[in-house]
Amino acid sequence: MMKNQEVHINALLDYERRRVERENQKPGHLTGIDCPICRNRGIVWVLDEKHITPVMKRCECMDRRAAASRIKKSGLTDALQGLTFQTYTACEKWQLDIKKAAIEYTRAPEGWFFIGGQVGCGKTHICTAILNELLKNKACVYMKWRDDVRDIKAKANDEAGSRLLERFKTASVLYIDDLFKGGITEADLNIAFEIINARYNSRSLLTIISTEKYINELIDLDEGIGSRIAQRSHGHQLEIGRDDRKNVRLRI
Repeated sequence: MMKNQEVHINALLDYERRRVERENQKPGHLTGIDCPICRNRGIVWVLDEKHITPVMKRCECMDRRAAASRIKKSGLTDALQGLTFQTYTACEKWQLDIKKAAIEYTRAPEGWFFIGGQVGCGKTHICTAILNELLKNKACVYMKWRDDVRDIKAKANDEAGSRLLERFKTASVLYIDDLFKGGITEADLNIAFEIINARYNSRSLLTIISTEKYINELIDLDEGIGSRIAQRSHGHQLEIGRDDRKNVRLRI
């Protein structure tokens, strides 16, 4: 009886494996990314052998599709094409140092990358260039601080606000552009701490931050936020001295 039961189970397993394989061969219709894993269906089937049941799972490409969609909505689509390491002007030593540090980070991405200081010195350009490189292999999310923190506050009591906040807290790679740009309220600090702390507690998550503030100024604003950023970005921390001559937007 046991032998017959084993034969029956093996036969069921073989049948379900073939069924899973057939389902995974069906092409999908998603565009933007050509995924060989799900064949652009957005889902993959795997076999739960314990229960002999096919289980549908979200394909890993969906994070990259979602990131690309968010970048498109944020207006960074064109920036990703134009703001690369190749287009970053590096004539002076401080620019060469920024570029070198950013490239080194993309070659062995670990921890956080922080760049703060002088307005118009190319902080967004260099961080977008980093994002451009990481997007080749990782799911990335772009957060434009002023716009997105406003959306989170506006939707604070809605599920949409919670989903947006959770997205920033858990993204494999998050780029926070212009952190604390403009006025800073207690609500802003609370949202920033929630995002920073969640990512601080998950060591595998990469975080890229550009801001007009220095680390010590972030610590003065909120020691919990500033000290976490300082610790995680250790070794990938750039502070650009305030000097109008470094504002490339003012150059004619």
